[in-house]
Amino acid sequence: MKIGVDIDGTIKDTHRAAVEVYNEELDQAVRVEEVTDFYLDEAYGLSKKEGKMLWRKLEEKIYSLGLPLPHAAEVLNELEKQGHEIYFITARPGMKNIEKVTRKWLKKNHFPYKENNLIMNSQNKAKIAKEIGIDLFFEDAPFHLDKLVEEEIPTVIVDAVYNRNYPHPLKRIKDWREVYNLIQK
Repeated sequence: MKIGVDIDGTIKDTHRAAVEVYNEELDQAVRVEEVTDFYLDEAYGLSKKEGKMLWRKLEEKIYSLGLPLPHAAEVLNELEKQGHEIYFITARPGMKNIEKVTRKWLKKNHFPYKENNLIMNSQNKAKIAKEIGIDLFFEDAPFHLDKLVEEEIPTVIVDAVYNRNYPHPLKRIKDWREVYNLIQK
């Protein structure tokens, strides 16, 4: 199978890294549990415009920090060993510095990254998934989930506080080890 995998919130705890960086930058003490939206703006009292500007300023640092979600690298490496093709499809901007940070993070954390299986700046992941022929996609962000559902790409939600009320009946994982059973089915 060809497996599409988002990065932030799907294999990496970007949410926690972002809260830590925002707290440092804004001299606040917001707890990760208090940020229940995909975007951090509301938790920090920022307008959408302010939030977007702050994210752009801090994103390289945010993307370089943060831990992989438990078992994500292990499971994806095992799936690759079994003959599945893994594609990392992210909406992260394709700027050289962000791409470099992303590649470095994937390598450092032992994900099955190759030079040709990272697709950056994927604002429409469903379109990319169709072009590549993705058989199964792993995603956390409601906006991207909507597009994947709309294009009938088989998708699994990686559980997060901001997607628990997602209205479409998709499979959901809370632990990457649950993927083995999904793949067998």
